[in-house]
Amino acid sequence: MKVPDSSKIREQIDETGKIFEKFGLAPMNGRILALFTVSDSEVLTFEEIGTFFGASKSVISNSISFLLNRKLIDYRTHNTGRKRYFYLTDKFFNAYFDDVLSAMTELREALYKTLSVRSPGFTEVSTRMLRWVETANIFEKHLEAAMDRLKA
Repeated sequence: MKVPDSSKIREQIDETGKIFEKFGLAPMNGRILALFTVSDSEVLTFEEIGTFFGASKSVISNSISFLLNRKLIDYRTHNTGRKRYFYLTDKFFNAYFDDVLSAMTELREALYKTLSVRSPGFTEVSTRMLRWVETANIFEKHLEAAMDRLKA
């Protein structure tokens, strides 16, 4: 196995996996991503992942399928057979931040719609909503710049 199996490594995988959960990943999905971060090798096989976690083939297969669909991991094969060698991509932050930007765009549009139907005599809430939009615009600008750096 290309991952040193120690209690310290397992604790680190668990801790990092829990952080990935905060980004909306299921526990096993997050732990598989975390496993790649501590692996001594760039690639891991299905068998190595399953053996490390001691989870059923179904659980590992579902998690790998999800991570492949989200383009968080990818795989390559060698000429010798069907065995797939999975590796971590750099798409995690792009995928997550794309979702954040999309949600912010929806929120901004909803706020503008709401502002257009609000009574003009009650400006306190309208002013607060406009500050939200201004803050979202600043955040979006910086987030897009960061994403451009990731893509470079």
